[in-house]
Amino acid sequence: MISGRETALSSFETALLCETSTKFEKTKIARVLVVLVVLFFTTLHSPAALSAGPALDSEAVLNVLNQDRIKYGLSALTADQKLQEAATAKALDILQNNYFAHISPAGRQPWDFIKNAGFKYSFAGENLAINYQNALELQNDFMNSPNHRENLLSPLFDRIGIAVMEGEFRGKKAVVTVEMFASPTETVAAK
Repeated sequence: MISGRETALSSFETALLCETSTKFEKTKIARVLVVLVVLFFTTLHSPAALSAGPALDSEAVLNVLNQDRIKYGLSALTADQKLQEAATAKALDILQNNYFAHISPAGRQPWDFIKNAGFKYSFAGENLAINYQNALELQNDFMNSPNHRENLLSPLFDRIGIAVMEGEFRGKKAVVTVEMFASPTETVAAK
């Protein structure tokens, strides 16, 4: 009879059972803690955790960029289809020709892409980035770079085209971001 046996345990048997039970509980708790610590550090150092923030797409990049412009008392930039085409053409050119520079190996400058898209401008600028995971990270790094920041916060620009393109760069997967800034000639003439 098990129930009779339970009541008939000696003090030694009771102590032994309690000690075994306590060791088992301590081992169980230790294992749970180890699992939690491993999960914590895995999450902390995973690419997904590091890339927390707005997605990296043209809409998110424009939203984050315009938040900074407004914070500094500037008007928000307006997305422009022709500048979008220019930015997309530049991103594609970078990936197809394996370079990362404002001037292509063939000598094409940012302004050539803008003109080829049919945008007539008075002022223009370009920002390039590679392998960013989210819009906030990209914007923060651009704001910490004097030349990129100058384009982001220039009162001369009121339009933008943004391309975020995945592809292969020098044999590895890559994400290229191109921002083309400009003001059309008629906007400048009207001011």
